[in-house]
Amino acid sequence: MKKILIFSASIGNGHNQAAKAMQESLAGKGYSSMIIDTLEYISPTFHKILLESYTNLLKLSPKTWGRIYHNSERSRFFDMNVFMNKLLANKLKKLINSVEPDAFIATHPFASCMLSVLKGRNEWTMPIYTVITDYTIHPSWINHHINYYFIAHEQLLYLVDIYHQDNKKFKPFGIPIMKKFREPVNEEEVYKKLSLSPSRKTLILSGGGLGLGPMEQVLQGLEQIDQPLQVLVLTGVNEKLYAKVSSRTYRHHVIPLRYIDNFHECLHVADLIVTKSGGLTTAEVLSKQVPMIVYNPLPGQEERNSHFLLNNGCAVYAHVTEQLVYFIQELLHNPTKVDYMKRMARLVAKPDAAENICRFIMDDLKDREKQPADIQR
Repeated sequence: MKKILIFSASIGNGHNQAAKAMQESLAGKGYSSMIIDTLEYISPTFHKILLESYTNLLKLSPKTWGRIYHNSERSRFFDMNVFMNKLLANKLKKLINSVEPDAFIATHPFASCMLSVLKGRNEWTMPIYTVITDYTIHPSWINHHINYYFIAHEQLLYLVDIYHQDNKKFKPFGIPIMKKFREPVNEEEVYKKLSLSPSRKTLILSGGGLGLGPMEQVLQGLEQIDQPLQVLVLTGVNEKLYAKVSSRTYRHHVIPLRYIDNFHECLHVADLIVTKSGGLTTAEVLSKQVPMIVYNPLPGQEERNSHFLLNNGCAVYAHVTEQLVYFIQELLHNPTKVDYMKRMARLVAKPDAAENICRFIMDDLKDREKQPADIQR
């Protein structure tokens, strides 16, 4: 049985979700795999500091994060490879040597970089496959010794040329999502489970896994809409937001939800979603063809994701709450535009990404078995 190590990082929930989707697909094909939270495994203390710093930066100064992201598109602030060499990567090496995997999958740039460093240092022949989890390609994902990159869409291949990379290494199979997003759903049971009425329009407000964004401000803006709505507010791990929304009364039926594992069911009954356009969320929403209103995306990767959605007609972009309320009302009363957005989502969605990536990896591993060891790297 083939063994594959999947390296993720708990910096943004999407990387872990992509890792789980890959593990699910690999298991369905008889492959054994293990997910490693890379930074947590190497140094829980460093991971905690980095995660808290990143979260606080996004909450307190998202523009600063945007400047870091955009500046590092042009040139890295420091040589990540040198940094990772000094970051206790030997602990990762011990794990890898004990498992003796046949291949690696990385769903976070830190993980991809660490594996690249270790492979170069130890002259391993096992292939590294990097899954890029946004609708863009940031240079931090690109490292030496990576065999293949799986990107969100063919439209991103122009970035490969800009970065002067080997086009053959980049496969536009999509962002991997869980199998449940393409399976049938019992609609009646979902309405009952979520305490929703089939006769009302359903809106999702999503702030990502961290529950970021001006949710309370949006809910206040929805008070202007006369048409009765039911609103699922996804607060993620943001307990303060959950408590605030839970303690208030609204003219609409507002249901706050903590971190959930049935997002696919929420999407199935939703008429619209207001989202920050994180990479995994975007892939999941596209798979269900729910019209999107992008509001308050983070400068950087979410901003890039929103550009992809707007360019393909799958979303509209609201700059202020008043514009957001206008778009909600327009889409609720404009079935022609909604149908167009759904149709465009269907054209760019890649719900079978995990399956197609797994199939490619399986074929590649079979091909490598036929090659001499000295050319497998």
